[in-house]
Amino acid sequence: MMHGALSDIKILDLTRVLSGPFATMWLGDLGAEVIKIETPVKGDDARFTPIHVNGNSTFFAAINRNKRSITLNLKAPEGKEMFLEMVKQADVVISNYRPGVMERLGLGYDVLSAVNEKIIYATISGFGQKGKYAMRPAYDIVAQGMGGIMSTTGVENGDPIRVGASISDITAGMNTVIGILAALHARTLTGRGQSIDVAMVDSTLALMPSENMRYFISGGLVPRTGHRYIGNAPYGVFKAKDRFFIIACGSDKLFYQFCDKVLNQPELKDDERFKIMTKRSDNYYLVKDIVEKWASQYTADEAVEIILAAGVPAGPIFDMNDISKDEHIVGEREMLVKMDQPGIGEITVTNNPVKLSDTKAAIRRPAPLLGQHNLEVYGELLGYDEQKLEELAAQGII
Repeated sequence: MMHGALSDIKILDLTRVLSGPFATMWLGDLGAEVIKIETPVKGDDARFTPIHVNGNSTFFAAINRNKRSITLNLKAPEGKEMFLEMVKQADVVISNYRPGVMERLGLGYDVLSAVNEKIIYATISGFGQKGKYAMRPAYDIVAQGMGGIMSTTGVENGDPIRVGASISDITAGMNTVIGILAALHARTLTGRGQSIDVAMVDSTLALMPSENMRYFISGGLVPRTGHRYIGNAPYGVFKAKDRFFIIACGSDKLFYQFCDKVLNQPELKDDERFKIMTKRSDNYYLVKDIVEKWASQYTADEAVEIILAAGVPAGPIFDMNDISKDEHIVGEREMLVKMDQPGIGEITVTNNPVKLSDTKAAIRRPAPLLGQHNLEVYGELLGYDEQKLEELAAQGII
């Protein structure tokens, strides 16, 4: 039987809402045993996030598969003791509380590493665990703003625009996965765990190496350019007869192919306004007019096929309806799959994009109900029976 790549790794997951649960979902997809520890009664705030079906959050279901849920009150002395006993048997603890919360609970990295020197403790926060902004609250839109990406996103001379997806949350989650995998490898070399500090703002800034370099070399800020890529053309969004599509002439050679084989205007290659990449960028609107005059004869799908046949990168602009019907993305790449979610029924979820040949990422269990695995997990890790759990529940510890 095939095992996941991380099937020997046990994770205690204290995260909630999006960035942390996204990270632990990916780790669970890759085979890790993820134990989601939630507050008694209420649980993860994401359980209250729309859209709801039969009182169950589909948002929660989308990012909490491959986990078991237990409830635990970390403020209660016995709850803290139970947690530390589980830490002794775990490989990773991950949280996205505001900096200082775990320390005030008496559960900071120094305490965790004292009971298990191999423990890896990962934190996700808006601004990092230390520094001037560390204690500020942060949501995705705050991180997008302060991480710089909104300053470059939007139409020319227009307002800054939030990237549609929660890119700062998701990127911080991805970076946390990378950090955990690196720390697990380092542990094989040193025998010790370590702490990992991931910030949403840092993760957003890290998405813009070329924009940052442009500023530090030229001293100029990258302007908002809407559909086009600054420094090159045609490289962006163009209008066909029916809708928009993408052309990406990423080099002079590709532009020359585009002139010869698509536009049938080879003379443009020798026109000083278009001959090199920077000149085409300076004359973007002239390029755009030429391209869209040609594209107006075709549907977007027809234009894309013609351009691709010429060896030039191009593509349609898909929405979720288009993606759901695409044979490559859904069929060959298996990026949308069905999952039977208790309380909701069959739902379509986004699959893991990491494709391993031998230890394939897989959905083994749906998102858990709150405290669904209390008896199972506490029995396995602490040897508690049903009577003990009833006593703990009566005391508000689970």
